[in-house]
Amino acid sequence: MIAVLVSFALALVLVLSFAPLGIRFAWAVGYLDHPEARKLHTHATALLGGPVVFLAAVIAWGVALAVSHRPPGSEAAYLVLGALVALIVGLWDDRFGMRPSIKLLGQGAAAVMVMASGAIPPLGLPVAIEVFVTLVALVSLMNAVNFLDNMNGMVGGLSAVLLAGFAFTSWERGAVGVAAAQLALAGACLGFLRYNFPSARMFLGDAGSLFLGYSLGASAVLAFRAAPAGWGRLGPLLMLGYPAFDMIFVVINRLREGRKVYEGGKDHTNHRLSRVIQCPKRTVQLIWFSMAALCASGLVILRLNQPLPALLLSGLWMALFLWSGWKLSSIPAFPRSPAS
Repeated sequence: MIAVLVSFALALVLVLSFAPLGIRFAWAVGYLDHPEARKLHTHATALLGGPVVFLAAVIAWGVALAVSHRPPGSEAAYLVLGALVALIVGLWDDRFGMRPSIKLLGQGAAAVMVMASGAIPPLGLPVAIEVFVTLVALVSLMNAVNFLDNMNGMVGGLSAVLLAGFAFTSWERGAVGVAAAQLALAGACLGFLRYNFPSARMFLGDAGSLFLGYSLGASAVLAFRAAPAGWGRLGPLLMLGYPAFDMIFVVINRLREGRKVYEGGKDHTNHRLSRVIQCPKRTVQLIWFSMAALCASGLVILRLNQPLPALLLSGLWMALFLWSGWKLSSIPAFPRSPAS
């Protein structure tokens, strides 16, 4: 337990220390995100939040394990290695751009890392199909989180909540190395909000959103695989319900409008919700609160492993998502011009 708590606290402190250096370095080398019509910010912003969060989390994780004299474990090692691959893919895309097909290959390479540890959900299907389903699910979630990185604090806060929840499941099953890695990432994301919310001096960039999306997906796969057979396995899936909902919502609406799915835009669920609330800050805070409730529901399902709570909570959230999608689809997206 000490190793897990140390990793969280140390990662938070390290991010607060590294972020100012990352901002200065980003401006020195021109690693900046410039305003565009599809974005909300109106001035160039440092784009190295992903490496700052990753570096702080990995150092904190290593120190915590060293202090507690615990080995990392193969699951945790593969989890971190895959996050590194996703980070490198995102860094290249942030600086030089990348064709969607090449980007998908890089995301697939990251997903293979966690599957190499044997973390393939037992679905009762032929192994080849289980591998394919896991690969598609991980890559899809990486893109879903990447899609959501469109408001200050959105992905950082969302990831902090979910990774803390997944860390609890890992600690309960005795995977201390994995729990320490997950809680280190949660602490790093929480500390990063100091520089990203409500106003942003630094962005995560594709590097940060891709590796955090990978980390969330890999954490869900590990939790699903370790859970006893039964209804409880719906829990890890439900915890990732909002990123999946937003991606499905965006894909359906863009296909209806004849637009390219992979292009950015101000038509996400949080963009439309922000038009109703008239405040991006309160919109993000509302989604954080909703994610905490969604995470708690998933943990309850996982812990109880009974059909009644699993069906009741899953059904309630599914109904809420369907109702929200219906309502939000009638709200115009932000105009495609820089925010004033």
